[in-house]
Amino acid sequence: MTYSDQKVVVVCDFSERMNEVIVHGARLADILKKELCLFALWKDKSQKNEVQEKLILMSRNLKSKLPDLQISNLILRNTLPDNIEKLVNDYNSVLVVLHQEQIKNSMKAFRESSIPFLFVNGSSAEYLQYKNVLVPVDYRKASKETSLWASYFGRFNHSLIQVIYARESDRDNENQLMRNVKFFQKFLSSLNVRLSLIEGKSSSWGICKETLENAQKLKGDVMIFSGSSTITLIDLMIGLPEKRIVQKAGNLPVMLINPRKDICMICD
Repeated sequence: MTYSDQKVVVVCDFSERMNEVIVHGARLADILKKELCLFALWKDKSQKNEVQEKLILMSRNLKSKLPDLQISNLILRNTLPDNIEKLVNDYNSVLVVLHQEQIKNSMKAFRESSIPFLFVNGSSAEYLQYKNVLVPVDYRKASKETSLWASYFGRFNHSLIQVIYARESDRDNENQLMRNVKFFQKFLSSLNVRLSLIEGKSSSWGICKETLENAQKLKGDVMIFSGSSTITLIDLMIGLPEKRIVQKAGNLPVMLINPRKDICMICD
């Protein structure tokens, strides 16, 4: 795999909101120095040609505005869950960018994904900087999985990483939590990434919500957190916690990491 092979994939549904997703996708592709891939799905042959023509036209228009950005387009049959492994293994995708309103229909694909899903809403300049990364950390070992993508923002965009860690009364949970915090500190410091540690007021179950509520005060422009490590029948019935967080995020971009899969690394 070469440096330029890897792709930031924007899921295009040809709605008005799609332009917001493309703007964020282009910004992330520029930060990471990856190819921007406009991606759409088709279900029947009559639809296939129409979708392909729309993507080609969009690619040309975008290329005229961003001549230095490598842009491609891709269409695949059926649904996102059907194609998520193919996007990673066959097309070298490293990130999927979607609109916040697509969270409900994309959770099944996310649960099968070894690359992050970034959910965005709006295209205001303050949320396109990706300079102030908020990372809520709880006692789960899965919490450490967010450190890799936090490091990418720190290395490639000179971003500040603000780790907001939970407060635990249980001794074992507290010990695991502090091990996670020390891991972040050691890992990011070894890469010369700017780091700020902030003790939260909530337990591990509420630290994501607390981080979201304080995002504006912390001047955050993206939040990264790890999804559910275990998924019960009740979760599937009432919705996963990460789904509710994304739905309440407003204009703050939210990146979800799947702890149930080994994370694909990007080449630099």
